[in-house]
Amino acid sequence: MNGRVEEYKRKLEEHERREEARLSAIRITDLLSSSQQLKEVAVEGIGLIKYGRLTVEDVLAVNSIKNDVERSIETVTRMLQKADPSITAEDIKKLPADVFAKIVNALAREITGNFR
Repeated sequence: MNGRVEEYKRKLEEHERREEARLSAIRITDLLSSSQQLKEVAVEGIGLIKYGRLTVEDVLAVNSIKNDVERSIETVTRMLQKADPSITAEDIKKLPADVFAKIVNALAREITGNFR
């Protein structure tokens, strides 16, 4: 049994060394470029929608909006504009309410999915 403990300890130390080397190789510019990558989400009954990730700047701007619905509209607008800059908040406001709700739910799952 002592041999097993030593083997697991060795494997853990090896894993920690590899993980430390991988993490130390990350630069802030690598993280910045990831904020510009487009993603897709399947929206039930609609299809695939392209969007971009929110930046800290986006979150600060969106969080300054007190009205929950207006905050949701601004969030969706900012995310979709990263894939299609011609989209405006006025466009989003013209969507049928049920379509807007589906988009909000799909994007919210994408945002919070990493925290579960």
